[in-house]
Amino acid sequence: MRRNFIHLKIGAILFLILIFYLGLLFISGLVNERQRYQQQVIKDIANEQIRPQQVIAPYLKLPYQVQTTCTNENKENYQCNEIRFITVGAENSDWTAAFKVSDSTYKRTIYKAISYQNHMTAQGIFKSLSNESQRSYLWDQAEIVFPIQDARGLNAKPNLNIDGKAYKFDFAEQSQSQRGFDVMHITTKQYPELIQKLQQGFKFNLQFELEGLSEFTFIPTSYEMTYQAKGNWGDAKYDGQSLPFKKSSQQQQFQADWKNIALGKRNLDQLSMCENSECFYQQFNSQPDASAAYPYPNAATKSGLSIQFLDQVNIYTQTDRAIKYGIMVIIITFGCFFLFEVLKNLKIHPVQYTLVAMAQGVFFVLLLSISEYYSFSLAYLIAAIACVGLITWYLYFVVKGLKAAILFGILLSVLYGMMYLLLQSSGKTFLFGSILSFVLIACVMFVTRHVNWYQSEQQTV
Repeated sequence: MRRNFIHLKIGAILFLILIFYLGLLFISGLVNERQRYQQQVIKDIANEQIRPQQVIAPYLKLPYQVQTTCTNENKENYQCNEIRFITVGAENSDWTAAFKVSDSTYKRTIYKAISYQNHMTAQGIFKSLSNESQRSYLWDQAEIVFPIQDARGLNAKPNLNIDGKAYKFDFAEQSQSQRGFDVMHITTKQYPELIQKLQQGFKFNLQFELEGLSEFTFIPTSYEMTYQAKGNWGDAKYDGQSLPFKKSSQQQQFQADWKNIALGKRNLDQLSMCENSECFYQQFNSQPDASAAYPYPNAATKSGLSIQFLDQVNIYTQTDRAIKYGIMVIIITFGCFFLFEVLKNLKIHPVQYTLVAMAQGVFFVLLLSISEYYSFSLAYLIAAIACVGLITWYLYFVVKGLKAAILFGILLSVLYGMMYLLLQSSGKTFLFGSILSFVLIACVMFVTRHVNWYQSEQQTV
């Protein structure tokens, strides 16, 4: 009996590819589930131990008294005094941040969180305050305010050195809230000698150690500012109101430099609208109103100068990317099988196609499970050697020849090697992928250039 062999075989192969694709979707779901476990662990660490940090540079909060009209319970107007305040930043300041980043400090079972120890230093000048508007300042109630996102990361209360004398920051009353900043301050009520320094201007320097999780944001308040951040991490992402004008990343080190004369005034204007710590959080972490007809153009911009320490090899992202290339690997493998059948006149049963596809599917399960305990590169090597070795051994019996089996093994090794290069190529993935596709098509056309497909269509089965 004669049948259309090629059409039936292609139909069977396409059906098996569809089944394999559904299997890849299942494995991809497994990867996403494991990634959600990791994200939940990071959230638990943030709630129970330490959070990403935001630091607002110290600024002067100065109250003043104005006469205004008030209304009593009988709705009668009378003259009264109202206390308002202004916020004043340093005239200029220079900040440096030295990060020691690690992914082994905070971990639970197999899941790790990236954390850092930040040694931060600053020096600058507060100028004398001009009183052109003739305000009645309440100097005995003035304070230098220093808000920090999560004071659990401090190993000691910071000291502000003013003209050679150290003043220790203390927590303000009702400074802590569930979503707000931990507000620290130095008051003239506690240190009356500061009144004269605040009136005449002063030089300051500040040093403190701060621990945080995965991301650090510095919110400047000085009218002129320089900020340099450096540390022992190779993959840092910069975000916020301004990007660094100079940055470098090599081996396991990064450095970034900022310089700005506009952010301090803008941030002070936002701080002047706040009277409690939760307001700070809302001002500097607000989201744009998507329903607004004309949303504020900078509403989506993240406040401050942000550095995010990325997982240099995120095993879940890498595994998920590898799964996306999995369909390409199985198509190439099945295509080689089919060409072998046509060129060598050797039939390979659909069950044998299926077993090979299952072995390649197990590769991704091995990759995920091993990479959770060891490095991604080592996990990829072990999984690739195991699967290529198994398939090569099996094909020795299918094609009834050592030479053909070794040839297929070399082909699979090249495919897995190319897939690893694509995973590591970062921004050049599309370029390398398109070149690889062209090479594969060229190879197929070269190998089948003498095949008479009309003659091969009809075979006795």
